[in-house]
Amino acid sequence: MNKAFRKGVIRTAVLAGMACVTMAAAFSFVMVSAAGEVSPSDITSHSDLSVISDYISRSVSLAGPKEQTVSVTREAPDFLLSNMPARKGVGRKFRKFLPSASYRGSYKSELGSDEVTVYNGFYSAFVENKKNDSEKFSVTFDNPVAFDVVASDPANGMLSADDLGRIDDIVLSAAAAFFYDCPEVFWIRTFKYTVNADLTTGIEDRIGYVDRIEFSFSRAAYPNAYDDLSAYRTGLEAAVNSIRQSRKNESVYETAKAIHDYIIYNASYNYDALNGSAYTYGYAYSPAPLFVSRLKGKMVCEGYSKAMKILCNEFGISCALVSGTGMTSDSSSGPHMWCYLQIDGNWYAVDATWDDGYFNQNGKPCPMYHYFLAGSSTFVKGNRTFAQSHINDGQVMSTPTQFSMVYPPLSESMYDHYILDTDPAISLTTLGASIKLTEPYGIRFGVQIKRDEGLRSVHLIPEFGTLLIGSGTLGSNELTITTPNVLKIKAERFYDKDETQYTYTGVLTNIPKSSFGTRITGRGYLIYVDDATGEEHIIYSGTIERSFYGVAQTAYDYYAAIDNPDDYQKTTINQLEDFLQNK
Repeated sequence: MNKAFRKGVIRTAVLAGMACVTMAAAFSFVMVSAAGEVSPSDITSHSDLSVISDYISRSVSLAGPKEQTVSVTREAPDFLLSNMPARKGVGRKFRKFLPSASYRGSYKSELGSDEVTVYNGFYSAFVENKKNDSEKFSVTFDNPVAFDVVASDPANGMLSADDLGRIDDIVLSAAAAFFYDCPEVFWIRTFKYTVNADLTTGIEDRIGYVDRIEFSFSRAAYPNAYDDLSAYRTGLEAAVNSIRQSRKNESVYETAKAIHDYIIYNASYNYDALNGSAYTYGYAYSPAPLFVSRLKGKMVCEGYSKAMKILCNEFGISCALVSGTGMTSDSSSGPHMWCYLQIDGNWYAVDATWDDGYFNQNGKPCPMYHYFLAGSSTFVKGNRTFAQSHINDGQVMSTPTQFSMVYPPLSESMYDHYILDTDPAISLTTLGASIKLTEPYGIRFGVQIKRDEGLRSVHLIPEFGTLLIGSGTLGSNELTITTPNVLKIKAERFYDKDETQYTYTGVLTNIPKSSFGTRITGRGYLIYVDDATGEEHIIYSGTIERSFYGVAQTAYDYYAAIDNPDDYQKTTINQLEDFLQNK
């Protein structure tokens, strides 16, 4: 056994002060000291954009392996998502901590045994014991962590703090996973950790050991954050009770929807925090505003998402925080956070932040569902898929560590919670398609509903519309509202109605002439609510395939067969003939 290991493998001390979530500003070394007397002139400091090195100078005999204890204090990066743009300056590729890592219920599941030791220390201190910013705690490894002393110069008695990079990876990886898994620890923003490392400095044996790290706060999430803990618990209990009463049933879907709606009804976007001091408005990056009345529900995306995870946890719904870039347009983007929820073994995306912002005629907030239980190929606002508007990158800190989140695998299709009514009382029929012969060129699919007893017995029809997709894109799949890349056109009114039937349409406009030959599959759908159970049912019409040229040819054949066409019919024949001759 190595002599340094026998004598006192590591007396790792560490300071801590925690924070919200994603890590950003590159960490700085606060203090470096060595056992024995060291004068300021003995310490040399070197740094560049990606590597910060602190050197400790002390005299060393090279007769054989020697032991020395070095104490180094680090400061963890800021965890706020607002600082995430700093990641771009790191100039280093992020890798997941374990090459075979996958999400298995928590980000803790992706960590190695040493990282889990630190993670468990955080959990014990802040989840179980609710430690505040005046309390320190330490973490002891079952087996001391060895690190190579390779960037140092033992011959001249100089130790590089860069040799402790393995320890930094352990601490920061554990912290990243912990704060993503446990957003209920809302009062912490950053922390310090002090490592007392035992070294051997022989030429042939450059190894150090760490067996304990001590943590303490560096900064709270926002001023007096810990004082809000009691109010937070009270508010959380009230939120859970309200959600429990508002949901239609106890299904995961209805519970998730009730949570989504509760957040939107009780939160508002904090633009002051977005544009102002991250510390002054640090509460906006935490879930606290939703539960602490004095903070008035004012949050940014990080707060919305953390609140979603906390409430899902309360109802036993698997939920993972996800961060990356939100693309609102080709030229507008920024750091963003959202959630993945698991239902029936699959993962779906929820972005309560971007579903907020709509108000009804009475000026009250009204939830939207563009980003609720979406799949990667679900079209959202701006004619983008969810994956195109939400780019997760796995990066959680600007500090150059090896840790990168491995997110749950997102379903390609949105979650279909509707009960498929295979023998509906309501009759739904696809009529066919018509075209617009002047610019902007378009094709219109019609759908008809029988106005019989089946329709009259249904008192609530929340949505009806038309589904369109390129026939070649659809392949052998059935066209439903969860088909990837489907264009879902909600009908806002009935196009025509009489005593026996309703007709509504779905219109695809601005078709370029180069796409006139493309065949489109169309299908109508209608969602209605069962009065007895409150469950939502969906029915589909049959499908049809039409192209602009195909409809034009059918129409030309019809009009050309008329014996004595009138002026309108003649004009139409000429237009159709021109299209068909120049295709």
